[in-house]
Amino acid sequence: MSLAGMRQGDFSLRLFNVTPQDEQKFHCLVLSQSLGFQEVLSVVVTLHVAANFSVPVVSTPHSPSQDELTFTCTSINGYPRPNVYWINKTDNSLLDQALQNDTVFLNTRGLYDVVSVLRIARTPSVNIGCCIENVLLRQNLTVGSQTGNNIGERDKITENPVSTREKTEVTWSVLGVLCLLVAVAVAIGWVCRDRWLRRSYAGVWAVRPEPELTGHV
Repeated sequence: MSLAGMRQGDFSLRLFNVTPQDEQKFHCLVLSQSLGFQEVLSVVVTLHVAANFSVPVVSTPHSPSQDELTFTCTSINGYPRPNVYWINKTDNSLLDQALQNDTVFLNTRGLYDVVSVLRIARTPSVNIGCCIENVLLRQNLTVGSQTGNNIGERDKITENPVSTREKTEVTWSVLGVLCLLVAVAVAIGWVCRDRWLRRSYAGVWAVRPEPELTGHV
């Protein structure tokens, strides 16, 4: 509390380094000295502690089977315990919560981490979002994850390491050719420079011959 503030009628109580353990009821009692310390105000205040959750991270979907897709949504360091929803962003409808498996636990800071796993039937195109709701702060964090027919193409690339190796070999070959061309260019430059220096050196002697070489012939 601030002494200067109290003199002006401000009896605010400031708490530093608040933790979830501070969430409790506080009894504010005001006495009047002029009235012989008679009670003039008594108020019970409930302190609610809240912390923003991190922006959810939605993993790239993978296929545990030919008929199913799995998404994972993660958010950390929030308080109080959140609500987790999966949304069909095509029509903004909520997906059945029976399709998701939520794991919410307290971390070492006393805050909540949440991991939600969604399993849905495989379709040609999926556009969904993960929503983390903090009711106390009226906070809704939603991140989308859209997939299409390129899922199958991505799986093919993953299952065919030969093509990746071939691309790597082509890349290194191109780099090798470029390095060789640079080396050749540098060598040609040095050769041209050496020839130019030699010509310059001979020219100087031709312009300024020594007397004993041009004397009595």
